[in-house]
Amino acid sequence: MKNRKHLLLHCLLPLLVSLGIYVLFRPRNTIVNELLFQFMTTKPPMLHLAYCRWIVHSLPGALWLYSFLSFSAVPTRRLLSLLPLAMALGIEVVQYLHITDGRFDWLDVAFYLGAWLVFSARQWGSRSPLLPEAPRPRLTLRYKFAYGFFIGIVLLSDVWFK
Repeated sequence: MKNRKHLLLHCLLPLLVSLGIYVLFRPRNTIVNELLFQFMTTKPPMLHLAYCRWIVHSLPGALWLYSFLSFSAVPTRRLLSLLPLAMALGIEVVQYLHITDGRFDWLDVAFYLGAWLVFSARQWGSRSPLLPEAPRPRLTLRYKFAYGFFIGIVLLSDVWFK
């Protein structure tokens, strides 16, 4: 029961909120929206939040990162929580260098760091998230699948535009 509550609250809810933001507020030409609309008979209206741009542009990435960290947490491999953070920050660097579409934003960087800090505080309390405390287990197939799935989401939503 505890595992199911964790999965719903910390993994699926942030992803659903992020997806809702993409569908309702982000441009239709993002690949993730185009793929999603292939399966929908009617497209929802595109809404605008002129006064809260950070909700539309920075919050979804932070929710994605928090969800990924929560889903794939390996308690005794704390250094692994730095990999998704590095990937999220790497996307910003790629955008800064104009290698891909998108725009570098310091607010995105702050949101990614905030999501990682919230996860770390919830996961490990006041102890350092970088110090292992037990022997290292093997990475499970669940972790590897989740990592690939979330990388796919990022590539389709933040990096690859038509």
